[in-house]
Amino acid sequence: MKTNFKIAYRFLKSNKGQTILITLGIAIGISVQIFLGLLIKNLNEDLVNNTIGNTSQITIIARDKKDKLFENYDSIAKSIKVADGDKIKQLMGVLDSPALIQVGESKESIIVRGMDYSENQDIYDLKNKIISGSFPISENEILIGKGLKTDSNLQVGDTIKISTPDKRDLELKVSGIADFKVKELNNSWAVTSLSFAQKLFKEEGSLSSIEMKVAKGDIFTTDELSKTLSGVIPSTLKIENWKENNEALLNALSGQQSSSLTIQVFIIISVTMGISSVLAISVMQKSKQIGILKAMGIKNSSAATIFLIQGLILGIIGAIFGTGLGIGLFKIFNILVKTSEGKPLISGNIYIDFIAISAALSITASVVAAGAAARKSLKLNPMEVIRNN
Repeated sequence: MKTNFKIAYRFLKSNKGQTILITLGIAIGISVQIFLGLLIKNLNEDLVNNTIGNTSQITIIARDKKDKLFENYDSIAKSIKVADGDKIKQLMGVLDSPALIQVGESKESIIVRGMDYSENQDIYDLKNKIISGSFPISENEILIGKGLKTDSNLQVGDTIKISTPDKRDLELKVSGIADFKVKELNNSWAVTSLSFAQKLFKEEGSLSSIEMKVAKGDIFTTDELSKTLSGVIPSTLKIENWKENNEALLNALSGQQSSSLTIQVFIIISVTMGISSVLAISVMQKSKQIGILKAMGIKNSSAATIFLIQGLILGIIGAIFGTGLGIGLFKIFNILVKTSEGKPLISGNIYIDFIAISAALSITASVVAAGAAARKSLKLNPMEVIRNN
């Protein structure tokens, strides 16, 4: 085997221009594969994070459309954590109720959301969305969206007047202002603690929903997780998950993943064909040397191994340079391409597993491509080669 390596190395070294071109072709192929793969993977992750990453991914609500409230929050939450606590990272009870807020001379409709909020239960990432003030920590305090602030010219510490469905008028202190990143929510959400919302609307112990956020790796299996949890909650309740309610988004993500896979397959095929054709020509160029080696006693299997080793060497060198080039192109893209706010267009995550698999596939494709040249070398008759040459 050591002799085969030496011969393979000398064959590659004897035609440096050809070797450099093959290596460059492999490097470019894998760099494009890695660049596009990282681009699409980050785009997919950003799309998921921006749409469902900071929302309820699994939600429990009442089956009865007329009476939308239910009780036994602590008992249900405990059952859920026992059933699959490792996958449920955050769980939060919520009470939603409509109300009217005084804006100038008129009143506008809002949704008051009572949340069982804490830093460990922050499904909507409020701690990063509060632009001034803080989450309500006392009764008679409320957090409003920045749309309501603009319409009412409110500031932290100001007092707002709201009217409840049972026609009670109350004054609440603005504890903070948040940017929920969605115009509709900024214009309609007013958030307070769950306990105060229950007292405010005279619904002590009641909830309108239990909202959950799953572990990052389980986002695409929420439908399976929902089936598991449905067995531990009362029959009067039902479970919804983001996949059921976001079919268009799910199709878009699947389409992006399919396109990424298709591109990578065609890149590997093109790299394989290129190496195969060049090494097949190399067999003809080195036919005299191969004939002499066979006449000296080298076996057919050893002659074939020489070209497989060439493919392996070319694949490894091409993979090393291509991986570096692909990662470099991705980082340059991430630095140069910005949003209107001056932030990178996509996240800059480097997926080591994906890169390692891409490099391994490229090396494998190089060896497979060298197999065509190896088979060609098996057909060479040493006496005919020497005589004809």
